[in-house]
Amino acid sequence: MSKHKRRVLGMTSAQLITLMILALLAVVVIFGGFIFISSSGQPGGVAGFPTVAPTLVSSQPLVVPDSTEIANAPQTDDLTLNEDPIPSDWKQYTNTRFEIWLPPQFESATIDTQRQARVGFYRAQGYNSLADALANDTFDYRYWFRFPQPDSVAFGTTIVVKTDILPTDTLDDYLDQAYGANLQDLRVIGRQVVNIEGLEAQRVVLNADINDIPIGVADYVITDEVNLWIVRCSSTLDEFYSWLPEFDKVARSFRLNN
Repeated sequence: MSKHKRRVLGMTSAQLITLMILALLAVVVIFGGFIFISSSGQPGGVAGFPTVAPTLVSSQPLVVPDSTEIANAPQTDDLTLNEDPIPSDWKQYTNTRFEIWLPPQFESATIDTQRQARVGFYRAQGYNSLADALANDTFDYRYWFRFPQPDSVAFGTTIVVKTDILPTDTLDDYLDQAYGANLQDLRVIGRQVVNIEGLEAQRVVLNADINDIPIGVADYVITDEVNLWIVRCSSTLDEFYSWLPEFDKVARSFRLNN
């Protein structure tokens, strides 16, 4: 008795298996073609997401402030020092080299006493790098002004004026070194050229957190290409941006005595 091969749709089992394999290969080829076409328009990116062009980064180091600092920071236009005259009730402080004017609320303080007190504050908070920098600072401190505040205020509002010889060829070189990558504990928020009559100057704004005490610092770095002066204004961060317009006026009042 002869055996008959079972047929499905007129094909043997071997023929049916071959047809299924060919169909599967066709599906793979078609699906792969769709993937290639959809991805070919986005080189280097993920399908469905546009490729973002690279952002040019300034060579000057920049630390991005947190959301609170961004909200409080003045816009660029607001940083331009104005031409308002010195208020009539401000007090002049002068020596053989320069003069500067301050609001009447600020009091001239004993430099060594205030400097050691600030060094002690930094050490008590565990910020020895800031304490060492202030204790070992080779600048000649000419004035230290303080705003009268209760003893309970941990970090008082101060304005300090100090001087030295410009140690670099240019002011930009000095700023790059002094406020560059090796700056400890303080964060640079902004740096801008300012106009102080007859002198080259820039303002550097910094923030720091001293054990949950946020502080703000504005350094006005001034040079006549030989000498260097720094007018430093500092306070707690919650008051800093309120004080900043006054700090600007104080720095703008700086004049060399001919």
